[in-house]
Amino acid sequence: EAVVPILLYYHVASNPSGSRFYVSPDDFREQMQYLHDQDYTAITITDLILVLYNGGELPAKPVLITFDGGNDNIHTNAFPIMQELGFVGVVYVVANRLQSEGFLNPGELSEMIDAGWQIGSQGFTHQDLTQAHGQVRLELLQSRLDLESQLGVRVTTFAYPFGQMDAFVANKVEEYGYYSAVGLGESATHTWGTLYYLKRFEILGDVILDDFIQQLP
Repeated sequence: EAVVPILLYYHVASNPSGSRFYVSPDDFREQMQYLHDQDYTAITITDLILVLYNGGELPAKPVLITFDGGNDNIHTNAFPIMQELGFVGVVYVVANRLQSEGFLNPGELSEMIDAGWQIGSQGFTHQDLTQAHGQVRLELLQSRLDLESQLGVRVTTFAYPFGQMDAFVANKVEEYGYYSAVGLGESATHTWGTLYYLKRFEILGDVILDDFIQQLP
């Protein structure tokens, strides 16, 4: 068992449309600064998984900072703040968006990898796999192979699109070579039995700092 809050962001940018999925750069900096001031250590999914598989020690106050969708404002706005504070993150990428405008490209992702970040898959086209069992080979296996080919790293963690999972999908995630998968939820406690649905706290645009602090153990 390990107690690690896993935070989930989508966009770190100004919010032109009022979408709840955008956290402003100022709010993000405030949240990251709080973690830094409270002596949290950012880890990767692999750091957590190795402890859950094999036992061992994590830092005294670990935190996982994850990003879904592969939006390019993560590189523009979140990455420099986290670099400044000595934090690494995990970004989940939709494979067919790698060359698309508004999304992280291989060069940006390689820069983040070189800084210690981990890359995961969020599928080939970001489908709800509980409604598309016939697409699991493309979404799970092909997305992993494409990301590994283009980025030159192993991809061993998966994020369920929309947080949706069923037993068939979870079994296929393991079968197609992933060691873990992440979803949504309100718990910071993870065990060997939750490797294929690690719960993450969504950090949305209306979350004030006091609310953010309440998410932490």
